[in-house]
Amino acid sequence: MPRTSDRMRDLMAPFPGWLRLVGGALLLTELAVGLHLATGDGTPATPPAQASPTPAAEAIATPIPTPTSAPPSAVPTPSPTSSDLVVKRIAEGTVVTLRRHPGKGAKVIGRVTDPKTGLSFAELGAPWRRSRPISDGPVTDGRYNLRQTLLTESYGPDGDREWWADIDSQHLWSELDAGDSLYDAARAMLDAKQAGAFPSGTTGEDIASQPVRHGWLLARMMRMPPSPDGREASQELSVTIAVDTGRPRPAVLWITIPDTHKQLWPDVHTLVKSLKVVPA
Repeated sequence: MPRTSDRMRDLMAPFPGWLRLVGGALLLTELAVGLHLATGDGTPATPPAQASPTPAAEAIATPIPTPTSAPPSAVPTPSPTSSDLVVKRIAEGTVVTLRRHPGKGAKVIGRVTDPKTGLSFAELGAPWRRSRPISDGPVTDGRYNLRQTLLTESYGPDGDREWWADIDSQHLWSELDAGDSLYDAARAMLDAKQAGAFPSGTTGEDIASQPVRHGWLLARMMRMPPSPDGREASQELSVTIAVDTGRPRPAVLWITIPDTHKQLWPDVHTLVKSLKVVPA
């Protein structure tokens, strides 16, 4: 997954698309009310300087003109919502086991115990970085907790863009509604990640859907469009495991590894086999 200018998209991935659209609608409403009040006495008001539209505002209100001074490359592209995703899905109730990938993967050097989410699983050695708390960025409400990362490539004209593999433990962003299943939780998380953490135009194909201890695993192959900046990764194996830990929200283990490092795809099986629930 990207880090640099795409980092915000990754951090915002857990937020439903409708929330971003509502924010854009409120912004437009405030602007319209402000203009009405300013001109209510019959005196023409000087319109406020127009800021570049955010992705949410641009997606909900096409009448806002794009500033003519901005080059086309500076105009933000709206992130797709879950309803816009192109995904070949495995229907709930159909069990497709994740196939084993050849190779040994990374060495297990210990265990990650995350009492906040209630998960415990293998900690992987080099080339993975050690697991650490996620305390940076604007999201500090406990959705993200622990993360192992691996820088898989640097790219771009200046070599300042980065792509990373991730192993994250976190909570689902809300409690499950009545009738929802752990399959629904895993699917919602994968949809949010595809919409917010991958380039626009990424398509997905679910390649595994199976029960695991206390939870449900859903694996998706993300297929990304060619990168104009020279990114080598074109596919990414992304796995979400939603786990019932007895807490109000399901815990989620999120694993994503690009095809440039497919020799580490066996790490998914290592993590699945090692996954346990920590008593509350």
